[in-house]
Amino acid sequence: MDYIRSEFDGKILFLEYLQESLGFNTTSYILNYIEKLISSTKAGTVILDISNVQHIDSSAVGMFISVKHGMKKQNRSFLIQGLTDTVQRTLQILDVNNYLNVA
Repeated sequence: MDYIRSEFDGKILFLEYLQESLGFNTTSYILNYIEKLISSTKAGTVILDISNVQHIDSSAVGMFISVKHGMKKQNRSFLIQGLTDTVQRTLQILDVNNYLNVA
């Protein structure tokens, strides 16, 4: 099953999450996959589009924070875009949307 589509233009790594749910059963796999892509491309900016996602849980939020933290330590940028209303509300409730640079 495909979870992520990726494009790299030399500076920006664009990732599109293709499933409707991002939660405990997939986050460790997705985190590992994203970290490998980031290190192999040396992208200065990573944009994760989650416009297909209708539901996230706390493990997904933890994954976002982990990727953001790793990128920040390397002076690189991580942006999440395409948030549905449900996902946006979840991030607002957890008070992490400003830290995560959501668009």
